[in-house]
Amino acid sequence: MSKETPLIWTTHGNLPLDSVKQEIEWRVTEDNTIFIERYTLNGEVVKESSHIHVNKGAEALGTAST
Repeated sequence: MSKETPLIWTTHGNLPLDSVKQEIEWRVTEDNTIFIERYTLNGEVVKESSHIHVNKGAEALGTAST
């Protein structure tokens, strides 16, 4: 069994996963929930991704014709 170092693709190329710091942020409002995953290296953001969940669906408003 080989020991492979997990890598993550960043703005500085492939880096060992244990060399960067992972930060998770949740922003929850009535309208949506946003999940942000951020990786930093020496205080610099080197990778970030966001996922948005819309809590309210679109409303379909019918209009009666006259």
